[in-house]
Amino acid sequence: MIALLALLSGCLSAPAPALVGSLDRNVVELLQNGKARYVDIYSINDFHATLAEDVTPIEGKNPGMAKLAQSIMAIRAANPNSAFVSAGDNYQGSALSILSSGRIVSEFFRLVGMSASAVGNHEFDWGDGHFADWSAEGGFPFLAANLVDKTTGELPTWAREYAIVNVGGHRIAFIGLMTIDTLTTVRLDNIENYEILDAADVARELVAQLRYTEKPEAVIVLSHIPAVTDRLNPARVISSSASNEIERLSLVRGIDAIITGHSHSSVNGRINGVPVVQAYYNGRSLAKLAFAFNEDNSFRLTTSLVALYTNKATITANAEAQSIYDRYMAEYAPTLLQKVAMVDGELWHENLRNVTPMGLWVCEALRERFGTQVAVMNGGGLRKGFAPGQVTVMDFWDLMPFDNTAVTFRVSGAVLKAIIENGIDSAGFVNGQFSGLVVNYNPGRPYGNKILSMTLADGTPVTADGIYSVVTNDFVFLNGGDGYTMMPNQDPAAFVETFIPIRDVLIETARAQGTIVAPAVHVLVSGTN
Repeated sequence: MIALLALLSGCLSAPAPALVGSLDRNVVELLQNGKARYVDIYSINDFHATLAEDVTPIEGKNPGMAKLAQSIMAIRAANPNSAFVSAGDNYQGSALSILSSGRIVSEFFRLVGMSASAVGNHEFDWGDGHFADWSAEGGFPFLAANLVDKTTGELPTWAREYAIVNVGGHRIAFIGLMTIDTLTTVRLDNIENYEILDAADVARELVAQLRYTEKPEAVIVLSHIPAVTDRLNPARVISSSASNEIERLSLVRGIDAIITGHSHSSVNGRINGVPVVQAYYNGRSLAKLAFAFNEDNSFRLTTSLVALYTNKATITANAEAQSIYDRYMAEYAPTLLQKVAMVDGELWHENLRNVTPMGLWVCEALRERFGTQVAVMNGGGLRKGFAPGQVTVMDFWDLMPFDNTAVTFRVSGAVLKAIIENGIDSAGFVNGQFSGLVVNYNPGRPYGNKILSMTLADGTPVTADGIYSVVTNDFVFLNGGDGYTMMPNQDPAAFVETFIPIRDVLIETARAQGTIVAPAVHVLVSGTN
């Protein structure tokens, strides 16, 4: 591992602080020292280029960029001393962002005044060649203090360890940190030139140095590190990564608050006394850190979540943001608005259950196309559902924004059982999807040991020593992504990389069907034993 001190040797060279807010006494309340009394920090995370409002009745929680922009503008009008940041996973997730190489998202961020962004795992879905352009076009820095370029032994040129943002006269330090989970949630060839250091170790060194040299009034960790809340006590924050990153990070002295992401959760609580927030995902909420400063620069900090999705029908679309969206939509409309099929029924894919109607339809399309007995998909590889009515090419790009290809392989029943177990009631990633099986399971059993029995779709029992044909995607099979590390990917003779894009298979299948009938989900049956 690259020495931590070597990494930090050049970390105290950030440019002059960005200026945010107003010191006009006619507009804001000022302290006698001339600084603002009230400073607010708002954040999003896992935006995933969710640019259009989702108006479907089942899943329609996404406000879209125009309503999100209007919400941020209203916040700034209420308190000009408000800064806006992101905890990462900004660009990957929708057709317009993919086709424009993220330019539409950067324009949106420039419009709303993004001050800084953490680096999410999905920022690497297109390699590392876009970061500099995104930063320049969006007018904000990427922060990733624990990321090391193996070729130089230093931070990559397109990132900084931290940013100082002057909000209402107060120096607020943001330290960017990535999750170690990035290494298993991105195609390996996209991140093989990087090392991710322990977040807590890096923070411990950097916080101490910043407190001494930059003398910020507050230090906020801006991270793409996952966190969730205790279901029995929502004010208690707990780690949701195997390496317990949030727990260890919260023990670092000198951190005033932690902004998190990656786990797509609504988080507003504390861990070891440190406030932690996360704003759901897709721009559905904003997390708020509200500082009330005293004359001596001490402060009282309160946290909250602003749930935009609960009242998005009352939010007016921002005209300038809408014009950005319309301009890009007009450019790519000939490709994206091609009609593909009709949908009969609700083909939803909210992470409320294990196998969803959309997940089942996708797996059945793959199973039929490649002639296998079983199909498996990681649930997080599918990003939306379809409402009844017409669907277009754009809907399929939004459904599957990742350029995953199909891989076929043969595997024993014992390994197949482990594959299916991995996706049932999963924690830290979206539940697995499958077809070609009927699985009886006990939801009360521990994770990884829930399955009671399995049969193929025709009723044939799956035996431990039987051999079965399976199709999945390259991220799951070759990377072992989302915990699918049991895949037999070491022997090239045991699998076939088809290099056929799964998105294309789905479009072809839908066109052939003409009407997609939302399937009833009976592949996972709850029982006890």
